[in-house]
Amino acid sequence: MNRLLAAAVSGVALVSVAACDGGDRPPRAPTHGPTTLATAGRKASPRATAVDRGAVTEAARSALLAGLSTEDLPGHAGTATAAVGRGSALFLWATADDRFCFGDAASDGGFTSSTCTASARDTAFSARPTLIRLATTVAIGTSQTLVLGADRETVRSVTCDGAPLALRRLDGVLDRRRALYAFDLPGETGGSVTVTVVRAHGTAVEHVDLLWKGRHGRTVCH
Repeated sequence: MNRLLAAAVSGVALVSVAACDGGDRPPRAPTHGPTTLATAGRKASPRATAVDRGAVTEAARSALLAGLSTEDLPGHAGTATAAVGRGSALFLWATADDRFCFGDAASDGGFTSSTCTASARDTAFSARPTLIRLATTVAIGTSQTLVLGADRETVRSVTCDGAPLALRRLDGVLDRRRALYAFDLPGETGGSVTVTVVRAHGTAVEHVDLLWKGRHGRTVCH
Protein backbone atom coordinates (compact mmCIF):
# COMPACT_ATOMS: atom_id res chain seq x y z
CA MET A 1 0.00 0.00 0.00
CA ASN A 2 1.84 3.08 -1.22
CA ARG A 3 0.18 5.39 1.26
CA LEU A 4 1.51 8.85 2.00
CA LEU A 5 0.11 10.14 5.27
CA ALA A 6 0.04 13.76 6.36
CA ALA A 7 -1.89 15.69 8.99
CA ALA A 8 -3.06 19.28 8.89
CA VAL A 9 -4.13 20.34 12.35
CA SER A 10 -5.89 23.66 12.95
CA GLY A 11 -3.85 25.50 10.35
CA VAL A 12 -0.50 24.03 11.42
CA ALA A 13 1.98 23.62 8.56
CA LEU A 14 1.46 20.48 6.53
CA VAL A 15 4.71 18.79 5.59
CA SER A 16 5.18 15.54 3.74
CA VAL A 17 7.75 13.83 1.58
CA ALA A 18 5.82 14.84 -1.53
CA ALA A 19 4.00 18.09 -0.79
CA CYS A 20 4.07 21.25 1.29
CA ASP A 21 0.85 23.09 2.16
CA GLY A 22 1.99 26.39 3.60
CA GLY A 23 3.36 27.36 6.99
CA ASP A 24 6.95 27.86 8.01
CA ARG A 25 7.58 25.25 10.67
CA PRO A 26 10.32 22.73 9.92
CA PRO A 27 9.45 19.03 9.56
CA ARG A 28 9.18 17.06 12.77
CA ALA A 29 9.78 13.45 13.60
CA PRO A 30 7.75 11.32 11.17
CA THR A 31 6.03 9.13 13.71
CA HIS A 32 5.33 11.41 16.66
CA GLY A 33 4.47 15.00 15.83
CA PRO A 34 1.47 17.20 15.12
CA THR A 35 2.31 18.00 11.52
CA THR A 36 3.91 15.10 9.74
CA LEU A 37 3.51 11.45 9.04
CA ALA A 38 4.88 9.92 5.85
CA THR A 39 5.32 6.35 4.72
CA ALA A 40 6.32 5.12 1.28
CA GLY A 41 7.12 2.06 -0.78
CA ARG A 42 3.83 0.24 -0.27
CA LYS A 43 1.51 -0.90 -3.01
CA ALA A 44 -1.83 0.92 -3.12
CA SER A 45 -4.74 -1.21 -1.93
CA PRO A 46 -8.20 -1.15 -3.49
CA ARG A 47 -11.22 -0.64 -1.27
CA ALA A 48 -12.27 -3.56 0.87
CA THR A 49 -15.44 -5.48 0.05
CA ALA A 50 -18.28 -5.62 2.56
CA VAL A 51 -17.34 -9.23 3.33
CA ASP A 52 -13.79 -8.60 4.49
CA ARG A 53 -14.11 -4.99 5.70
CA GLY A 54 -14.79 -5.94 9.31
CA ALA A 55 -11.96 -8.46 9.47
CA VAL A 56 -9.48 -6.03 7.90
CA THR A 57 -10.54 -3.27 10.30
CA GLU A 58 -10.17 -5.34 13.44
CA ALA A 59 -6.86 -6.88 12.43
CA ALA A 60 -5.43 -3.51 11.40
CA ARG A 61 -6.62 -1.88 14.63
CA SER A 62 -4.96 -4.60 16.70
CA ALA A 63 -1.69 -4.17 14.81
CA LEU A 64 -1.79 -0.38 15.21
CA LEU A 65 -2.52 -0.46 18.93
CA ALA A 66 0.23 -2.99 19.55
CA GLY A 67 2.77 -0.58 18.10
CA LEU A 68 1.73 2.56 19.99
CA SER A 69 3.52 3.98 23.00
CA THR A 70 1.53 4.05 26.23
CA GLU A 71 1.06 7.82 26.08
CA ASP A 72 -0.37 7.64 22.54
CA LEU A 73 -2.93 4.93 23.19
CA PRO A 74 -6.60 5.87 22.63
CA GLY A 75 -8.54 7.29 25.56
CA HIS A 76 -11.96 6.11 26.74
CA ALA A 77 -13.64 6.87 23.37
CA GLY A 78 -11.48 4.38 21.48
CA THR A 79 -10.75 4.74 17.76
CA ALA A 80 -12.83 5.87 14.80
CA THR A 81 -12.32 4.15 11.46
CA ALA A 82 -11.81 6.72 8.69
CA ALA A 83 -11.03 4.42 5.73
CA VAL A 84 -10.59 0.73 4.97
CA GLY A 85 -8.61 -0.76 2.08
CA ARG A 86 -8.14 -4.34 0.91
CA GLY A 87 -5.41 -4.94 3.47
CA SER A 88 -5.16 -1.86 5.69
CA ALA A 89 -7.22 0.73 7.55
CA LEU A 90 -6.93 4.32 8.76
CA PHE A 91 -7.96 5.31 12.29
CA LEU A 92 -8.44 8.49 14.35
CA TRP A 93 -8.44 8.80 18.12
CA ALA A 94 -7.86 11.04 21.10
CA THR A 95 -5.39 10.11 23.83
CA ALA A 96 -6.21 10.17 27.52
CA ASP A 97 -4.81 13.73 27.67
CA ASP A 98 -6.98 14.79 24.67
CA ARG A 99 -4.30 14.94 21.98
CA PHE A 100 -5.45 14.13 18.44
CA CYS A 101 -3.86 11.14 16.70
CA PHE A 102 -4.28 9.22 13.50
CA GLY A 103 -2.54 6.27 11.95
CA ASP A 104 -2.82 3.36 9.58
CA ALA A 105 -1.82 -0.27 9.72
CA ALA A 106 -1.80 -3.37 7.56
CA SER A 107 -4.15 -6.13 8.64
CA ASP A 108 -1.29 -8.63 8.43
CA GLY A 109 0.91 -6.51 10.72
CA GLY A 110 3.32 -5.70 7.89
CA PHE A 111 3.41 -1.98 8.72
CA THR A 112 2.01 0.59 11.12
CA SER A 113 2.34 4.38 11.08
CA SER A 114 0.93 6.98 13.43
CA THR A 115 1.25 10.60 14.49
CA CYS A 116 -0.14 12.63 17.37
CA THR A 117 -0.38 16.32 18.17
CA ALA A 118 1.96 17.68 20.80
CA SER A 119 -0.88 19.25 22.79
CA ALA A 120 -4.67 19.19 23.02
CA ARG A 121 -4.51 22.89 22.10
CA ASP A 122 -3.53 21.92 18.55
CA THR A 123 -7.11 20.80 17.91
CA ALA A 124 -8.93 23.01 20.42
CA PHE A 125 -12.67 23.38 19.95
CA SER A 126 -13.70 26.58 18.16
CA ALA A 127 -16.08 29.13 19.67
CA ARG A 128 -17.50 29.88 16.20
CA PRO A 129 -18.67 27.65 13.33
CA THR A 130 -15.50 26.19 11.82
CA LEU A 131 -14.32 23.40 9.56
CA ILE A 132 -10.92 21.90 10.39
CA ARG A 133 -9.02 19.64 8.01
CA LEU A 134 -7.69 17.15 10.50
CA ALA A 135 -5.98 14.66 8.20
CA THR A 136 -5.29 13.85 4.58
CA THR A 137 -4.06 10.47 3.38
CA VAL A 138 -2.95 9.73 -0.15
CA ALA A 139 -2.35 6.44 -1.91
CA ILE A 140 -0.18 8.03 -4.58
CA GLY A 141 -1.83 8.03 -7.99
CA THR A 142 -4.85 6.13 -6.70
CA SER A 143 -6.95 7.87 -4.06
CA GLN A 144 -6.94 10.32 -1.19
CA THR A 145 -9.05 10.47 1.95
CA LEU A 146 -9.80 13.69 3.80
CA VAL A 147 -11.01 13.90 7.39
CA LEU A 148 -12.81 17.05 8.54
CA GLY A 149 -13.85 18.24 11.96
CA ALA A 150 -16.92 20.47 12.18
CA ASP A 151 -17.36 22.73 15.22
CA ARG A 152 -20.79 24.31 15.88
CA GLU A 153 -22.06 23.15 12.49
CA THR A 154 -23.05 19.98 10.67
CA VAL A 155 -21.77 18.97 7.25
CA ARG A 156 -24.64 18.30 4.86
CA SER A 157 -22.73 17.57 1.64
CA VAL A 158 -19.36 17.78 -0.12
CA THR A 159 -18.90 18.35 -3.84
CA CYS A 160 -15.83 18.39 -6.08
CA ASP A 161 -16.22 20.57 -9.17
CA GLY A 162 -19.98 20.17 -8.77
CA ALA A 163 -19.91 16.38 -8.43
CA PRO A 164 -21.25 15.03 -5.08
CA LEU A 165 -18.92 12.93 -2.95
CA ALA A 166 -19.92 10.10 -0.62
CA LEU A 167 -19.65 11.47 2.93
CA ARG A 168 -19.04 9.31 5.98
CA ARG A 169 -19.92 10.47 9.51
CA LEU A 170 -17.32 9.09 11.93
CA ASP A 171 -17.55 8.21 15.59
CA GLY A 172 -16.92 11.17 17.88
CA VAL A 173 -13.55 10.38 19.40
CA LEU A 174 -12.56 14.02 19.96
CA ASP A 175 -14.54 16.71 21.76
CA ARG A 176 -18.21 15.67 21.80
CA ARG A 177 -19.10 19.01 20.26
CA ARG A 178 -16.99 18.26 17.20
CA ALA A 179 -18.46 16.15 14.40
CA LEU A 180 -16.03 14.14 12.27
CA TYR A 181 -16.44 13.33 8.58
CA ALA A 182 -14.42 11.54 5.91
CA PHE A 183 -14.67 11.39 2.13
CA ASP A 184 -12.57 10.07 -0.74
CA LEU A 185 -11.23 11.63 -3.94
CA PRO A 186 -9.12 10.43 -6.87
CA GLY A 187 -5.46 10.55 -5.87
CA GLU A 188 -4.37 13.35 -8.19
CA THR A 189 -7.29 15.72 -7.53
CA GLY A 190 -6.16 19.25 -6.70
CA GLY A 191 -7.82 22.55 -5.87
CA SER A 192 -10.61 22.59 -3.30
CA VAL A 193 -13.90 20.96 -2.42
CA THR A 194 -17.15 22.74 -1.61
CA VAL A 195 -18.74 21.89 1.72
CA THR A 196 -22.34 22.76 2.54
CA VAL A 197 -22.91 23.06 6.29
CA VAL A 198 -25.89 23.62 8.56
CA ARG A 199 -25.56 26.20 11.32
CA ALA A 200 -27.90 27.64 13.91
CA HIS A 201 -29.23 30.23 11.47
CA GLY A 202 -29.40 28.16 8.28
CA THR A 203 -26.98 26.77 5.71
CA ALA A 204 -23.61 28.08 4.55
CA VAL A 205 -20.97 27.10 2.02
CA GLU A 206 -17.29 26.65 2.83
CA HIS A 207 -14.31 25.63 0.71
CA VAL A 208 -11.60 23.24 1.88
CA ASP A 209 -8.25 23.27 0.08
CA LEU A 210 -6.75 19.97 -1.03
CA LEU A 211 -3.07 19.08 -0.87
CA TRP A 212 -2.36 20.24 -4.41
CA LYS A 213 -3.45 23.26 -6.42
CA GLY A 214 -5.93 22.79 -9.23
CA ARG A 215 -5.11 23.11 -12.90
CA HIS A 216 -5.18 26.70 -14.09
CA GLY A 217 -6.88 27.79 -10.90
CA ARG A 218 -9.77 25.32 -10.96
CA THR A 219 -10.47 21.98 -9.35
CA VAL A 220 -10.45 18.96 -11.63
CA CYS A 221 -12.05 15.79 -10.28
CA HIS A 222 -10.85 12.89 -12.39
